[in-house]
Amino acid sequence: MNENIIDVLVYLFENYLSEQSNLNEQYTKNSIYQGLEQAGFEASTIDHAIEWLLTINDEPQPLVNQSEDGFRVYSPTEIEILDQEGIDFIAYLESTEILTPTTRELLLNGLLNLNTDNIDVDDLQWLALIILFSQPDEEQAFASMESLMFDPPVDHEH
Repeated sequence: MNENIIDVLVYLFENYLSEQSNLNEQYTKNSIYQGLEQAGFEASTIDHAIEWLLTINDEPQPLVNQSEDGFRVYSPTEIEILDQEGIDFIAYLESTEILTPTTRELLLNGLLNLNTDNIDVDDLQWLALIILFSQPDEEQAFASMESLMFDPPVDHEH
């Protein structure tokens, strides 16, 4: 079931929230809900995904004062959700300044609110993109994350 929540979030983002969606079309909560049901998602999964989206926007941003040489120690619960590849990916996003300590904590809080057993890097990418999209003043980070996900890697010949 939890994998479907991420599927609903990705579908919502691609079809209703992102810049690529038709901004001239006015969506109501009912029309979005009906669109998700028509796409084959179950009502309880839709409810959980919408609740998750509302939660990330309503929660106060965590105040994170991390020194430049500081590092994040993950809790046992976070380690259960993220494998080493996921933790390394989050560290990479921070090292490239796509995530700040504050947006990293928003992402981790969002992961915990999904109530899932594990998250792979593909899911983490989508969740990071959605979190960055929802935050004011994170347009550059969002664009960088979007580029990381969708632009083909550039091969340099030597």
